[in-house]
Amino acid sequence: MVPSGTPSMTIFRNPKEVKPYIVPSPERCNLPAAAIHASSDFLIIVDINAPAAHIAQHKWQPNTPDGQGMPFLFQHGKASAGSTGGTFMRMFKGPTGSGSEDWHFPQALAFPTSGIRSSDVVSITCDKEIITGGHVDNSVRLISADGAKTLEIARGHCAPVTCLGQSTDGNYLVTGSRDATVLLWRIHRTSTSRSSSMSELSTDPGTPTSSGSNALANNLADKSRRRRIEGPIHFLRGHHAEIISCCVSSDLGIVVSCSHSSDVLLHSIRRGRLIRRLVGVEAHAVCLSSYGIVMAWNKSLHTLSTFTLNGTLVARAQFPFSSSINCMEVSADGQKALIGLNSCLESDGAFDNSRHLKSKMPGTEDLSDEENRLDIPSPSICLLELPSLKVLHSMKLREGQDITAMALNKDHTNLLVSTVDKQLIIFTDPALSLKVVDQMLKLGWEGDGLSPLMK
Repeated sequence: MVPSGTPSMTIFRNPKEVKPYIVPSPERCNLPAAAIHASSDFLIIVDINAPAAHIAQHKWQPNTPDGQGMPFLFQHGKASAGSTGGTFMRMFKGPTGSGSEDWHFPQALAFPTSGIRSSDVVSITCDKEIITGGHVDNSVRLISADGAKTLEIARGHCAPVTCLGQSTDGNYLVTGSRDATVLLWRIHRTSTSRSSSMSELSTDPGTPTSSGSNALANNLADKSRRRRIEGPIHFLRGHHAEIISCCVSSDLGIVVSCSHSSDVLLHSIRRGRLIRRLVGVEAHAVCLSSYGIVMAWNKSLHTLSTFTLNGTLVARAQFPFSSSINCMEVSADGQKALIGLNSCLESDGAFDNSRHLKSKMPGTEDLSDEENRLDIPSPSICLLELPSLKVLHSMKLREGQDITAMALNKDHTNLLVSTVDKQLIIFTDPALSLKVVDQMLKLGWEGDGLSPLMK
């Protein structure tokens, strides 16, 4: 863990110094991933596999050199031999060390549907639990990362969930469905259920208790069983076809969604009302910046656009017709974006579409195609400034390394990328880990634990 007082540095500050590091033994990393969550000590990875979603936990310590060339410590996931609970578990045997531990990963949860095929229907919470959609019973499910147990099932849609998203603070969940509706849910943290469940254990069955004590215990037990996924608290309407992307921001109080019927819609969290319709804006993926910017990707025209919450077009970038955006991550301050650009074989009609960009995108009369045409190779990761979409830096990946999932750790010092060729790549500035070690020494840290870091 980075000691307090360490100078604030992120991969956005000096992106040209950021380098890729491939995690060894990728066959143990549960890849390719549909979703990745990076905390200060754990990585949780949900893979793309039908008909089951496999969940793996790995220990890691970012910004701490391992003494063998990696600027982070990484230990492949282990679980005790008795930890089960999924519908089935796939096991990979590896070195047992002392003989008391085996490799047990990834844990797998069977789905009664086609499974997790993209990041659109899976998300990982702040409590390191997994939320999934895409089920044939139209439900949303909360799944534990430890044991792959189904903790809760929530229903509200009349058709399978096709996309979902969480607010950055983890308080809200938004889901889109084939039924053309968007639902808003409230997410409760685990801390409340833990404190309440302890009260259940406080009554000894062998000890007589008063009726008042029993009533209090029952009341606390009811609270402990409060649903983690509350709702739906709002039904957000206005689309006329399947929802293909949605996102939510607690800070802005906004839900953004798009569907196959065109038009990007903005609803309020507080009342669930439609507050803005971006008329004629066709999008296949949307993303919200805390800076108050909506990003909209149009895969037919290969354009990425930024809008204000009032619906005013700010900028538009034309990407090569040989590429397509698969992942978008936004910095905490909302002023920068990371784009995962994949190779794309779609070429039919591409140049015909480009001739009609202005007629299809309202408000683009003053934007020059030449000034906003980006010549970026794919696959690659592109760092953009918001809302101007100015390219700050791009990192080229090898051919065949299309991106399936991306995740920033909390302090934005590491970017984790899963590729279709089953690699886990961590992008970071190697100088940062050396500064962390230096800071630890200045703070008086000592012991054998630092010796491998000094190699």
